[in-house]
Amino acid sequence: MIRHRDEGWSNPKVLAILAILFICGAAFGSAITSVYLHARILPARPYQDMEAVRHIGLGRLKVQLNLTPDQEKIVMKELDDYAKYYQNIEDEREDVAEHGKQRILDVLTPDQRTRFRAIFGDSGSR
Repeated sequence: MIRHRDEGWSNPKVLAILAILFICGAAFGSAITSVYLHARILPARPYQDMEAVRHIGLGRLKVQLNLTPDQEKIVMKELDDYAKYYQNIEDEREDVAEHGKQRILDVLTPDQRTRFRAIFGDSGSR
C-alpha cells in the first residue's frame, strides 16, 4: 500500500498553524511595544502633567502634598496661568473654525449652504 507523506512544509495544516503563530506573535509584540516600551521611552509631555494637575485641583494637591502657604500661592498662580493659556487656545481654535466655515459657506450656492447647515446642525443665516 502506498502512503502519501503530508508531514512536510507543504501540508496545509502545518502552514495554517505557522501562519496563526506568526500573527499571534506579531500582535503580542505590537501590544508589548505599545504599552511597555513607548511608555518607558517617550517622555510625558508637560501639558499632560498640567492637565492632570488641573483636574486634581488645588485643594486636593494642598492636602496630599502638604503645601506651605507660599507653595500654594505659586501653584495656584501656575494653574491660573495655564487655565488662561488654555482658554486663549480654545478661543483661537473657535475663531479659526468659524473663519474656515464662513469661507466654505461663501463658495457654496444657496441650496448647498442650506444642505451644509443641515448636515452640521447649524441654523445660522447667510
